[in-house]
Amino acid sequence: MTTTPTVSAAMQSLDPQVVAAFTTLHAAVQACVDADNAQAKKGADEAHDKYDAMCVHDAENDFRARGQAIIDRMWASYTSLQQGYQDKLRPHENVGPRLHRVYTDTWVTVAAAVDPIIADVQQRQQQEHWTGGGAADYMKQLPVQLSALNEFRQYAAVAGAGVETPAMIQQGVFTYEITMLSNAARTIQGYAGTDTGNTYYQRCAWAGSTLSQCVTLFENTLMTGSGSWKPVLGDHVRQMTSSSVTTATVLTGDTWPKATKNTDVSHLPAGTDTKYTGPTGLGNLGTQTPVTDRGDSPGVRVDDVGDSGGGGSW
Repeated sequence: MTTTPTVSAAMQSLDPQVVAAFTTLHAAVQACVDADNAQAKKGADEAHDKYDAMCVHDAENDFRARGQAIIDRMWASYTSLQQGYQDKLRPHENVGPRLHRVYTDTWVTVAAAVDPIIADVQQRQQQEHWTGGGAADYMKQLPVQLSALNEFRQYAAVAGAGVETPAMIQQGVFTYEITMLSNAARTIQGYAGTDTGNTYYQRCAWAGSTLSQCVTLFENTLMTGSGSWKPVLGDHVRQMTSSSVTTATVLTGDTWPKATKNTDVSHLPAGTDTKYTGPTGLGNLGTQTPVTDRGDSPGVRVDDVGDSGGGGSW
């Protein structure tokens, strides 16, 4: 029989969870800033003692400017990630729950109403106490009616899948966002507690790389569906437009099918051929673990302050 995806009736907007994930991520990023700024006091003193007597420009300021540039880039990526969600995904936070309500309140109800009728017809097919011409004509109708009811039940399930599958896909998109942010927060919190030795602003450099990768995942994967929800949606669309859905086998014409003396019930379609099956991968949407990488930024070292990239005159 046709299957429709089943999820909890409590499907709801996941926006509060996304907001909480951003809050946790922000705290992790700020922890990197605090740790790097605290460590940078030592680096600034080293730059001052090592270079200021030789230079026209202040080596300590040059050192801090390099670090601040790393911090600024990191926050820019965080802001881009947050703004992307705010502008492109958050406006659709209620789409999934609304579609799910249509599924449960309409199509699940319709399909459930047909089930006892099918069971009743199946039971009547087993009766043996009524015989004669009238009984024969009546019994001839039951296989026809059962086939029609079965196919109608199939179409109710297909209609339900038409709204429930997109609801689950949309839910998967928000779940992916939460997974990505939560993984990034854990990773960046780990950076904040890492001893970077004599390399300064390294934590924020790593955090910036991870956040930048998250921005890329958001824009190139989550928003386009490439490698995530797009194949699932494509499978859904193909099934919804397939001939098994668009071409009925029993419910043809504009009248309820009836058995006649010419009806060959031995070749009557049962109406139970599967018309739709939940797309492969539907249940795994949002469970992927996006890779977050610290990148290869070298941070800032006191020896770097004398390089031409620092903007000073030496």
